Amino acid sequence: MSKTPYHINLPEEIVTELNLHPEQSFHLTLRNGSLTLHPINGQNEIQTLSLRHFLVPSVLAALLFIGYAFYQREFQLPLGGDNSIASAVILLGELSGMLSFLITYIQEVRRQPNSLKRKTNWRVFPALLIAFAIILAFITSGFFWAINYLFQNVTFDLFTSVVLFVLFDAIINFLMIYAALSISTLFITAIFVMTMIGGVLIAMVTNSSRLWWQYNLSFLGTDGALDAWQFNATLILAGLIWIALVDYLFVPLQQVMRGNHRLIALRVLLTLAAISLAGIGAFPNNAGQLHFIHDQIANGLVYFILILMAGNRWLLPNAPREFMVTSYVIGSILVVTMLLFQVVGYLSLTAFEIIAFGLTLSWILLLLQNIYRLYYHAYQTFVVKIA
Repeated sequence: MSKTPYHINLPEEIVTELNLHPEQSFHLTLRNGSLTLHPINGQNEIQTLSLRHFLVPSVLAALLFIGYAFYQREFQLPLGGDNSIASAVILLGELSGMLSFLITYIQEVRRQPNSLKRKTNWRVFPALLIAFAIILAFITSGFFWAINYLFQNVTFDLFTSVVLFVLFDAIINFLMIYAALSISTLFITAIFVMTMIGGVLIAMVTNSSRLWWQYNLSFLGTDGALDAWQFNATLILAGLIWIALVDYLFVPLQQVMRGNHRLIALRVLLTLAAISLAGIGAFPNNAGQLHFIHDQIANGLVYFILILMAGNRWLLPNAPREFMVTSYVIGSILVVTMLLFQVVGYLSLTAFEIIAFGLTLSWILLLLQNIYRLYYHAYQTFVVKIA
């Protein structure tokens, strides 16, 4: 049976952005009724090869670990506590993990043929670097706290300690390299959501014995809470990620829709809201001047969100009717809950804050999704012909 050759005519924008060449070969993947083209010997295969280097920083960190053990003459090391396997992994794993993230991220940006994407990646790089450093410190500290709780007072000889150290450090480096290779709008959004929800839930659980809910949500970041720095760091970290996400979305979008004043206003409001979120963590609700500053910043965040909700019809070009209706419904629910709290007295401050937090976070995600769809569906979707 003869095979009929088929050809796909690609728009010039795709050829330029992906730096394609005549007679270039592709992998064609059929998945869930959709076709995906991947250049052979292209970006995906380069990423796979780079994952093989995660052991190199782990071995280098292990040499430092061994040198420190010999210097301290400690050949029987505890799993947790000071001068332990856990403390070594947290410190050296943080350094080697961030080094792996840094090198991989820079390599990927330099390989990017599209100048606009390179510019966007460089702009969000500082915020992402700080965010991932804090996230890595949180995760490793929490993980080894749980491990040490399960295996209290356990110790290992130096050889076993080194093997465990290399294992944990290699996992950290693998995950950090994977994170650097996975930077995208959806990935940053997922990190933002996990940071917000995870950090707040951990703070709630940690302070459950102090009956934090009898005060308010902001109590989790005050002097009266246990490990208040975790709650405050969560808000600062989420604000940084939010700023990076807004930049990542709007740089390419404004390149396409130059001089669009509605988009500029939307971007400014989102950035101010992100700064306000970080400011709430930077100025905890302690007594005195901090309480006043904290309240003013929190009120500012509420105002920015309400303006965004009420004005989404004018701020977001081509806003879907479903999104506009959803925005008005969520905004109305927020106003009703505010009246139930301030006027009727039916809701407690904690209940009001939790409801407002959940509704606001859900709406922000919907807004970011529609901004993402505006660019990638309207300006990155092309019609191609098969000849």
